[in-house]
Amino acid sequence: SFLALALAIALFLPIQQGACAEALPASYDYYFGNLHSHTSYSDGVLTPSDAFRHARHAARMDFHAVTDHGYYMQEATNLHHWFRALEEADQFYEPGRFVTLVGYEWTFTDGHMNGFDTPRAASRDTQRNLTAFLEFLAEHNGIGVFNHPSYDIQPNWNDFEYRGLGDRQVSLLEVGSGPYRHNVRNERAYKRALDRGWHVGAVSSQDNHRADWGTAAPTRTGLIAAELTREAVLSAMRGMRTYATEDSNVRVLFASGDSVMGDEIVVAPDVVISGKSVEFRVYVADPDAADHLELVQIVSNGGEVVWESAPGQRQPREAGQTGEAVGAYEAAVTLTPRSSYSWYYLRAVQGDGDVMVTSPIWVTTGSGIAVCDFACADTVVRSGVSARVKAEIVNRNERVIHGVTAVLYEAAASGRRAVSSQRVDLRGWAGTDIWFDWSPAAPGETRLELELLIPGREAPIVFPGGPILVRRADITRVLIDEGHNNRYTGYMDGLVALLAASDYSPRMGEEPISLGVLAETDILVVNLPEIGFALTPTSFEHDELEAIASFVEQGGSLLLAGWSHSPDGSRTCEQFNALLQLM
Repeated sequence: SFLALALAIALFLPIQQGACAEALPASYDYYFGNLHSHTSYSDGVLTPSDAFRHARHAARMDFHAVTDHGYYMQEATNLHHWFRALEEADQFYEPGRFVTLVGYEWTFTDGHMNGFDTPRAASRDTQRNLTAFLEFLAEHNGIGVFNHPSYDIQPNWNDFEYRGLGDRQVSLLEVGSGPYRHNVRNERAYKRALDRGWHVGAVSSQDNHRADWGTAAPTRTGLIAAELTREAVLSAMRGMRTYATEDSNVRVLFASGDSVMGDEIVVAPDVVISGKSVEFRVYVADPDAADHLELVQIVSNGGEVVWESAPGQRQPREAGQTGEAVGAYEAAVTLTPRSSYSWYYLRAVQGDGDVMVTSPIWVTTGSGIAVCDFACADTVVRSGVSARVKAEIVNRNERVIHGVTAVLYEAAASGRRAVSSQRVDLRGWAGTDIWFDWSPAAPGETRLELELLIPGREAPIVFPGGPILVRRADITRVLIDEGHNNRYTGYMDGLVALLAASDYSPRMGEEPISLGVLAETDILVVNLPEIGFALTPTSFEHDELEAIASFVEQGGSLLLAGWSHSPDGSRTCEQFNALLQLM
């Protein structure tokens, strides 16, 4: 596994009322609420007063935020709505009983974001791009949230491209979002953001546009705070002491020593190099007898589950027990980090399917360096054949780091060997892509490791890659033509995956077909081109057809996939007929 599991001890115990609070660090308690909703001050209904009243009395939440769209509250439109919302929030604010927050939603083509704790609302009309919005947050030390980061509906901020200024101000990500239309789980986006170096915690919001603030679903943001005040809730949001939950009252804690979810633990480099361990504490409790816990997992870099337990049906109440929570799951889990930049979060699933996801705990060596997308770019890797390896090195420090030596290692059963190295300057607050050429020594399973030597640091920074299966050099090579508007993408993915799993070496070719290209091919796959607008030619040159015919005559194999004629005229068989006549 990516991170070695040294020890896992799980205890499933009935507990007395009040044990939930005892599982927390001193002076903390659990609170539940919603951080994303709308009213008629933008594109929702009724007023913030109605929202706060409903959230408190009908939904029985501890805190609620109204986050109307910022472009509705500009000087040219309805600036007074912003100040009126603040006044209404103050009227319903009861420290110790109910916390009211007013934020705003900033919408842009890169994605939507909520902002909190700034003196006025940001708008796409004034903060016209992501950089301007992040600078606005930084100017006022506001809190940013990635909203509904579903890959199906928006581009997710250029696939969560790392921005140091944004990482400083954006604290949270909606792992659960909805039910504007329906509740959406965004855990894939959460893992991607963490992999690319973002320090963000987990929340679950409802994005209400109707009069159902908090009652549209039992989804909540859970947080731990010293007290139920605005200052404490905002502090918990900044510190990422949060979790996303589809159950309205489950208590969840992920901790390590005095550190809790949202914290970064800095360890000495030898902890990673020598394989020392870090102990984590897992706690899940629900006061509802029907909500038993089915599965508990710890998820880490790359989305790998590095530990899990299946508690199953919770134990029944003991005779004479009264009060609130009577069952809890606790576990002490000891993990050995192998990376100089590791993140871990807790994921729990109840018997009814409700999912809880906590903010992470980071374990790092304090360098401010993360590595993501560290993998071989080739679909199939062959022994003795050069392959391309990519890694993105994320520098979370504001300053440029010059003269970093990046060394690629191959770690196979036969031992560890350096296979390539290069020097690189790492831009501040950004990611830098590097590429290596690698020729595997022998067939079999192997791993890659990236070691960074940074000037001024004695110990190297180490990042492991996942397992790679190296095939024999002489396996059959398949070229799939995509240089003639053949529509490879989405149509041939299944074939490529099947070939790769069946001891073939497939690749997509976008270049013109020639004898030189076909010299490295055993099987050529040609899909009939689609005539019409395209960035590549939609027909074959005569020289290409002659090269294909010669390839077959010399023993190469050809697979033609096409039509006779399509009704709309976008495909005709003349080009394939010309090829068959040449052969």
